[in-house]
Amino acid sequence: MKIKEHIDGLNIVLSIEGNFDENTSLEIASKIDSVISGGINTLYLELEAVQYLSSAGISVLIVAHKKAVKGGKRVIISGMSDKVKEILQTVGILPLFPRREGGRSLWHIDLKPI
Repeated sequence: MKIKEHIDGLNIVLSIEGNFDENTSLEIASKIDSVISGGINTLYLELEAVQYLSSAGISVLIVAHKKAVKGGKRVIISGMSDKVKEILQTVGILPLFPRREGGRSLWHIDLKPI
């Protein structure tokens, strides 16, 4: 599992690659928590390269959403694999996250608050 980070002003992109499961969820949760607790407005999660999403990963996403909303911030999913999209739809949490679908990765572009 790899996490890449790109900061642009008050926005940040976290690109997650590999499995998002019980073995990696604590590291990912810690990173997301530190980002949301910091001075950002919007956290963009790129999940296009996530190969597997377990219930532990789903829990991390739900907690991230709750913390962001409580702090007046947003978590946006900027991309996801078909597998991840199907899982999030099945468990009913996909509507919690605004999505930026299509287009290229946010890794190399300037981000503007939405």
